[in-house]
Amino acid sequence: MRTLAQRLKPVLMPALLALLLALLPGRAWLPGDWRLVEGLTAFTPQWLALALALGVRALWRGQGLRTLVFVLLATPDLVSALRPEAGTPLAAGTDFTLYAANLGEDPAALGTALETLQATTPDVIWLSEVPATRPAALEEAFDVMAAAYPYGMAWAPAPGRELRFLSRFPLRAREEFNPERARGRPGMRLVLDVQGQLLTVYALHTHPPTLAWSLKARNEALSWVGARVAASDGPVLVLGDLNTSAFSPFFRRWVGDSGLRCPSPWTCATGTWPAPWRPLVTPIDHVLAKGALQVQSLKRGPATGSDHYPLQAELTLEALQP
Repeated sequence: MRTLAQRLKPVLMPALLALLLALLPGRAWLPGDWRLVEGLTAFTPQWLALALALGVRALWRGQGLRTLVFVLLATPDLVSALRPEAGTPLAAGTDFTLYAANLGEDPAALGTALETLQATTPDVIWLSEVPATRPAALEEAFDVMAAAYPYGMAWAPAPGRELRFLSRFPLRAREEFNPERARGRPGMRLVLDVQGQLLTVYALHTHPPTLAWSLKARNEALSWVGARVAASDGPVLVLGDLNTSAFSPFFRRWVGDSGLRCPSPWTCATGTWPAPWRPLVTPIDHVLAKGALQVQSLKRGPATGSDHYPLQAELTLEALQP
């Protein structure tokens, strides 16, 4: 075994350098519809940490050239992560808050989420994988919480789980989209009346890109959203478990084509999955805006026990200009 390791040693470092080159500065040119690319680029923060750790190790050993190589590999993401996001002046408008969570069909996660919702009282709530079977006490607590939201919808896209959208703002229209390749995780287009201004909301929970069919189904759902967002002249909100990391080439191109606001994956997203493995978390749950809608703050909410952290956001919908 030791002899094999010695034989492989001359090729291991070049192979690792090639991998980091592809996954850090080179990922902008990788194909966005390959499962392998989707899986590997999802963990860009971890690859960046590895590059920095190897750079420090090389510096400690006095390997100046190797240190420079690792620093150069890390530089694009470091600049993107550390550069302050240029904010745009906001006109007067309506401030509101939202909460979005994938509950993993876990009644305990729903109970924990209800505690957060009762304490924070957000204006808009999007819950996916809500357990369809709930203890009576939990059902009563859910009904009490939901009673504070006069507008919203409930769907049961698959046995055992529900989707719930709750809003303090009137619901003026709705549309449901189910990918032809894989039904069961519909995308929702909802139009809210926010103080007299119409806001289009896309509430999503797409298929994961783990298999060929589910990758195509996810891309089909996101393409449906992207085309409509791109064609919209009004304010748009996209939220939910999109099952694509903010660091993936697919996400980068999808955001660019749709016109959603995300200048850097380091600033427009936060790691949410897998929650039980905090060092590996990557941002696959999102809150994105377009037009007169601005995301003022975005953060992970308290863990629920699901494999996803929830998201909490503060937003401003700028008033229409006379």
